[in-house]
Amino acid sequence: MADQKKGTLDDATIEREREWNARVDWFLQSLVEMVNSSAMSFGVTLSVGGVLVSGELVGGQHYFEGFGAEFTQNFSDEKAAKGAKESFAKMGEIYRKGGNDATASGTGTASGPSYIHLRNARFFQANGTPVPNNKGIWWRGKLSAVDGFTLGMLKAE
Repeated sequence: MADQKKGTLDDATIEREREWNARVDWFLQSLVEMVNSSAMSFGVTLSVGGVLVSGELVGGQHYFEGFGAEFTQNFSDEKAAKGAKESFAKMGEIYRKGGNDATASGTGTASGPSYIHLRNARFFQANGTPVPNNKGIWWRGKLSAVDGFTLGMLKAE
């Protein structure tokens, strides 16, 4: 092992990379990379463990900023709210720098993003009823848990 060049991957790392790529849809992962590196967003509907999750695909930076704003909207202490918002925004900085969540934790071996972020997300029951039914929510999920996806958001009847 001492003769290995610095920066080369060992067999175990290469195998983990192959396993990861077999679990994640490369096309969906490329769409996530696209929104992570830009200000764009668009509607998607995901199948996750038999549940439909529908919302706007957004970049990780936008997700953490939006989540932080919603999380702190009812804080009575403005200083605490500002500190919490800044903490969430800092979590999203990895995306601004061209990184991804696999590199952010320092533990990821996967190339590309590991998580997908939705704004105005809703879960749809078999009868078409959305949850929550009053508004969308911020949602973050593992790309490896997504079974399939379609372009566009479902609408409540």
